[in-house]
Amino acid sequence: MSVEIRKADSVMMKLIVKAVKKKYNTIEFGGMDMEGLNNARNILGGENNKFRHRKGVSSKRKKFGGVPVEVSNPLHGKNSDTIIYIHGGAFVFGIFPHHRKYAEALASKTGCNVVMVDYSLSPENKYPKALDECERVYKYVKRRTPNGKIILAGDSAGGGMCLSLTMRLHSKGIDKPICLILHSPFTDLSGALDRTVNQSVNDDFIIKKGLKGSVNKSYAGSADPSSCDISPFTGDYSILPPVFVTCSSTETLYADSLDLNERLEKCGGSVKMIVFEGGFHTCGTLGDMTIETKSVTNEIAEFVNKIRRK
Repeated sequence: MSVEIRKADSVMMKLIVKAVKKKYNTIEFGGMDMEGLNNARNILGGENNKFRHRKGVSSKRKKFGGVPVEVSNPLHGKNSDTIIYIHGGAFVFGIFPHHRKYAEALASKTGCNVVMVDYSLSPENKYPKALDECERVYKYVKRRTPNGKIILAGDSAGGGMCLSLTMRLHSKGIDKPICLILHSPFTDLSGALDRTVNQSVNDDFIIKKGLKGSVNKSYAGSADPSSCDISPFTGDYSILPPVFVTCSSTETLYADSLDLNERLEKCGGSVKMIVFEGGFHTCGTLGDMTIETKSVTNEIAEFVNKIRRK
């Protein structure tokens, strides 16, 4: 088995869990109107004005293929390889401070340029706009650095889009990313995936058990949610490159990561899965903020760099 269980019980992790839980408990996602959604966006993204950039990394807002992106370039040891990061947020939230911190940590530790896609949000924009924008960014990076290698990384909804984009690229005969870095990926909006595997211990204060329906309506709209463009769970996992996945043992989307790991193992794919006990949804993106996630971020850098050197 490629699943590794790790305790996430450091003092800093406990403090962050407490703070994140307090913030999310002020928000009710189900049936949220635009006023409520915009209020939630302000609450969850309110720390962006206090963001401090990482030393040794330069970050700028740009447009790739007409799509807004945030590019983090390492100042030392840089190369033409690129990590394209697709952030999470249930398709309705934009870039959070921890996404920026994590992107800059990846740039620093891997020496890769990190391009975070600031894709169009739902419900204002329905599928396929966000995924189309991610594809445009991917093609732009490929044209811009033809000799560079591309890695796809993402969390939650963004993790699912990484899988869908890889499947879409494969179907079009476009070179796939050399590997995927996924944190608590959201793989199914169709309702086909059984998420009762950890029902007795589910204590997810971010992704509530009934959220799938509202996310589906917000993002997919009238499109078929069983399409692998929307629910990669229904696609062919055998075409995927090596995958590094993290999740929490008590989160709603634990089943998504577990299913991904099991199916990749069955088809002979390369996968490493780390499960945090005591963490929370997408806590793997905390980077250097805790002892547990700093260790994993270093392992991800080693994973990426080993594949890049092949």
